[in-house]
Amino acid sequence: MPSNPVRNFFYLLFLGVVLLTIALVVRSGMFARQNPGEPINAAMREAQQPGAYRISSADEKVIAEKFPGAQETKTGLRYIVRTPGTGTATPKNGAEVVVNYDLRLLDDTLLDSSVKRGTPLTVRVGVGRVIKGWDEALLDMKKGERRTLIVPHWLGYGVVGHPPKIPPYATLVFDIELLDIR
Repeated sequence: MPSNPVRNFFYLLFLGVVLLTIALVVRSGMFARQNPGEPINAAMREAQQPGAYRISSADEKVIAEKFPGAQETKTGLRYIVRTPGTGTATPKNGAEVVVNYDLRLLDDTLLDSSVKRGTPLTVRVGVGRVIKGWDEALLDMKKGERRTLIVPHWLGYGVVGHPPKIPPYATLVFDIELLDIR
């Protein structure tokens, strides 16, 4: 009796769907968990905890040596006010600001500088156009204020970095001056 190619195709398709379903169930562990709402991986559970972000101990040591007395916010951003600003006005979400900055790694490698280019940067703050560390810091600064920002990776370029200049998990140092608020 000859085989039916259409029937064989559907048998193979059915078998493939069954095997794929089994693989997904086993891989996800959805039936093996005691707490189905939590990730199986301990590292993922730890990463999802509030305040779980951490700077490496090597970076912590360098920060303690180079930036004693730096203030730390709830998010982990650290800063030192170098020159206080004037007035009481700070930028609001969506405001356009003009800044000068130098960007360095913790080992003092200069990566970028609007000062050296001679062209300040104009950008909107509080709307995700800059790294989270900048949004947080600039929304709290006054016109004319100069700060040194120590930006941990989760407020900067994350676990991936921004190759080739910024490596993964990089703690960044910005010397930033708020020139104008528009």
